[in-house]
Amino acid sequence: MDSKPSLSFNEKFSTNERLPLALQAAQVGTWDLDIERQLICWDERCQEWCGFPGKPTVSYDQVLDFIHPEDRPFVRKAITWALKPKSSGKYDMAFRTQGTTDGLLRWLHCKGQAFFDESGKVYRFSGIAQDISRETSTRQQLETSEHHWRNLVISSATATAIYRGREMTIEAVNEAMLSIWDKDASINGQTFSEAFPEVEDQPYLRLLQNVFDTGIAHHTSEDAATLLVGGRLQEFWFNYSYAPLRRESGEIYGIIHTATDITKQVLARRDFEVQKQQFQAMMEGSLLLKCLLDTKGTITFQNQRYQEYTGMTLEESRKNGWQRLFDPEYFEQFEKRVLTSFQTEKNFICEMQLRRHDGVYCWHEIEFVPLFDGYQHITGWVCRATNIHEHKTLLQQLEYLVQQRTEELEASLKELRAANETLQERTEELAASNEELQALNEELEEKGYELAASNEELQVSSEELGESNQQLSLSNDRLQRFAYVASHDLQEPLRKIQTFGSLLSHKYGPQLGDDGLSFLSRISKAGEQMSTLIQDLLTYSKMINQQDHFQVVSLKQVMTRVLETLDLSIEQTQTRIEMEVLPAIMGDESQLVQLFQNLISNAIKFTKPDTYPCIHITTQIRYRWQLPPRVVPITKAERYHQVSISDEGIGFDEQFLDRIFEVFQRLHEKKNYEGTGIGLAICQRVIENHGGAITAESEPGKGASFHVYFPC
Repeated sequence: MDSKPSLSFNEKFSTNERLPLALQAAQVGTWDLDIERQLICWDERCQEWCGFPGKPTVSYDQVLDFIHPEDRPFVRKAITWALKPKSSGKYDMAFRTQGTTDGLLRWLHCKGQAFFDESGKVYRFSGIAQDISRETSTRQQLETSEHHWRNLVISSATATAIYRGREMTIEAVNEAMLSIWDKDASINGQTFSEAFPEVEDQPYLRLLQNVFDTGIAHHTSEDAATLLVGGRLQEFWFNYSYAPLRRESGEIYGIIHTATDITKQVLARRDFEVQKQQFQAMMEGSLLLKCLLDTKGTITFQNQRYQEYTGMTLEESRKNGWQRLFDPEYFEQFEKRVLTSFQTEKNFICEMQLRRHDGVYCWHEIEFVPLFDGYQHITGWVCRATNIHEHKTLLQQLEYLVQQRTEELEASLKELRAANETLQERTEELAASNEELQALNEELEEKGYELAASNEELQVSSEELGESNQQLSLSNDRLQRFAYVASHDLQEPLRKIQTFGSLLSHKYGPQLGDDGLSFLSRISKAGEQMSTLIQDLLTYSKMINQQDHFQVVSLKQVMTRVLETLDLSIEQTQTRIEMEVLPAIMGDESQLVQLFQNLISNAIKFTKPDTYPCIHITTQIRYRWQLPPRVVPITKAERYHQVSISDEGIGFDEQFLDRIFEVFQRLHEKKNYEGTGIGLAICQRVIENHGGAITAESEPGKGASFHVYFPC
C-alpha cells in the first residue's frame, strides 16, 4: 500500500485556478454590467473581440456603438427584455461586431442572466461571450447555395434537418435524422406539424418558432422526446440545437436542426444509478461491517454497521482508519497482505482483531474482493468483516481444554502403567484377602441391620424438618405483619408529637421564646427523620423474593415512572440526565422502580457544591466471564444486562464499598446529606431478589458509578 499517494487533480488545482483554465480552454469570455453606473467590466478575451484591448471597464453606450448597426436594435431590445422581471432574466443573442481598433467584423454569441431583488429591481446582469465568426461564416456560405446546403446536410454524419419558413417546412434531412424519426425521404416538403402529429403537446414546434422569431439559437442537452417509432409511441433522449438561418440582409428564413441520440447512454446511466443505489442499500442493510475502497486503498464508503462499530465518520476513516482499527503489532502484516492482493488483483481472506470504538479488540474474518468494469479493469474493492469473536474465543477455549485434557491423559497413562505394574502384586494380595473378605461380609450383614435402624431415625428427622420449615414460614408471615403493625404503631405517636409540637409553636411561641421554639423545631425534625426511617425499614422488610410472580418489565417504562416521581427534585436541582435505550427483563416492576429511584436520588443528592447534577444511564450485555471478580450473581446465567448509573458528584473511597450496602451505614455526615442509610440496602435486596448483583466504582471528588446486573 503506497504511503504517499499521488495528488489528485482537485488537490493540484484550486477552484480559483481551474476556472480561468476552463474558460480559456472553451474560448469563452466573461462580462458583467454594473446597472447603477452603466459600466461593463469584462475580461481580456471580450476586450480583444470588441476592439477595446487594455480597457477592463467601458461604458454601456460605448459597447453598443461597436455592434453592427443592423444588429444593434435587436441587441438593445433583447437586453431591455432580459432586465424585466417577467423575462426570468434570460439573455441569449448572436450579433455582429466591428472592432474599434482593428476594424475586424466578428460574430459573437452572448449569454447572460439578470438578477432581481425581492421588489423586482434588477441589481446585476452577468454572462459569457463566444466568438462564433467561423461558425457564422460557415452558415452564411451554406445559405448562399441551397444545393450546397442539401449536399452538406445529407452527407453529414450528424443527424441534421433544414426547416424553411415559420411553418417549419422540411427542406432537407439526412439519413441519420430519418433513422431517428423512423421516416423516409417522402417527409420532405411536409410541415413539422404534418410530419409529427404525435408531438403536438410537446414544446418543439414552439421552440422552433421562437428561434425563428427572435433569432436566438436554442441548445438543449439530455432532453426527453416522445416519438412514434415502430408503430408505437416511445421515449427517446437527445442533445439537440435549433439555430436560425439568415440571408445576407440578416433576415431569418429557416432553421437548422442538429441532434444526437443519447437514449442508450441515458438508459445505461439510469441502470447504473439503480444498480448503485441497490448496491449501497445492500451495503447499508448488511449486518456485517462493510466498506468500499478505491484502487489506492482509501475508504470511499462505509455502511452504518461499520461506523457504529468503529465510532469513526467516513472522513475519519479516510484519514487514519486502518491504523486505528488494528493492533500496531499486526498492522504491518495486514498491510503487506493487502498490498499483495492489490498487486495481483485477487481477493484474500484473513482473521484479524479489529478495535471497537470503546477500545476492545474483537476477532473478525476480513475479506477483500476486487470490483471490475466491463473492460475487466479494476475500479475498486469491497471489504467486509464478519464478527467471529465468540466462535474464535470458544475455539481458543476448546483448544486450551483439549491441550489440558491431553496433558491429563498423558499423566493418566503414566499412572496406568504404574498401576499395571502393581496389578500383579495386588492380584496376589487379593487372593490372600479372600478369607478376610468373608469375614467382612459377615460384618456387613450386621451393619445392614444397623442401617435399617438409621433409616427409621432419618425418616423421623425429615418429618421434624418439615415441621420446622412450616414454622419458619409462619414466623416470616408474623414478622411481616409485625413490621407493618410496628411501623403503624410507631408512626401514630410520631404524628402526634409533630402535631402537638406544631400547636405549641403556633399557640405558645411567644411565651416559649427563641430557645423553646428551637427545641420544638428540633423535636419536629427528629420526628420527620424517625418517620422516614420507619418507612424505609418497612420497605426493606417487604423486599422479599417473588420470582414466581415475575413478568416481562420494560426498564424504559420503569425509568419513566422514576423520573416522573423525581420530577420536582430534578427541576429544582437543574439535573441533566442522559439515557441510552434500556432493555426489558423478567422482574417485579414495583421493586425495580424502588431500586432505580434510590440510585438516581443518591446521584442527585451527592452533588458537588455549586454544580448541577449530571447523570448518565447506560446499558450493555456482559458474559459471565466478563463480570468483575467482586460481582457474584445469585443466578448463574450465561449473559447479564449491565445497567450503569453514573454521576459527577462527590464520590467515595472504594475501601468502604462493602459497607455502603449494609443497613444504617453512612459515609457522610447527616447534617450535610440527609438520609436514613437504608436506600442502598434496599437496592441490594431488590437485585438479589432478581437473581443478580450490584457493585460500584468511585473515587473521592470524581463521581460514582453503580452497576446492576440482571440475568438475561
